[in-house]
Amino acid sequence: MRAVVARCLVLLLALLPVAACRRASASPLPYYESGDFTPKWTGSAHRVGAFSLTTQTGAPITGHDLAGRVHVASFIYTRCSAICPALVSNLKRVQAAIDGPNVVIVSYSVTPDLDSPAVLAAFGRERDIDPTRWKLVTGDRDQIYALARDTYFASDERLRATLIGDSAFLHTEKLVLVDRQGKLRGVYDGTQPFEIDHLIEDARTLAGEM
Repeated sequence: MRAVVARCLVLLLALLPVAACRRASASPLPYYESGDFTPKWTGSAHRVGAFSLTTQTGAPITGHDLAGRVHVASFIYTRCSAICPALVSNLKRVQAAIDGPNVVIVSYSVTPDLDSPAVLAAFGRERDIDPTRWKLVTGDRDQIYALARDTYFASDERLRATLIGDSAFLHTEKLVLVDRQGKLRGVYDGTQPFEIDHLIEDARTLAGEM
């Protein structure tokens, strides 16, 4: 009898770390509401701002189109030969890993004067981008840069002054995860494969929340 009790105790002790890990993995994702990305665990009033832009299909896209869906935001341009190829390659992993209508990728062009819907459509076709699940977005430059600065906090705060005015230019490796309510829930280095692993896991977590 004592041997049976002893074996049960050993089994219980062995399972405790697993249970702890499960509890940790079930923890909610933090919220972010400033450019320093200090995590908050009690919610946030900050949401993605209103906008009206155009996708690679020529269709309009607004904040209302993202409401109720998890989205991953990035800022790219089609002529980029530095970080954008790595960003797009890693975002293709996200597209492949997460199917269904509940998660959408939104890539805003930071050179919208050059990246027309037709240019973005060709860019997408060459890279097997599914326009139903990955929106390549162009339109008013001021709107896009305001979204980057003030909504997604995608710009480096140290370079904030360079993003104001006609000479502004945004180049960032940040990917921002946004929940169904338009609240920021994660930020990732889009050039790092292990960060993409975390992004995929977190996006699935948010997509499963109702």
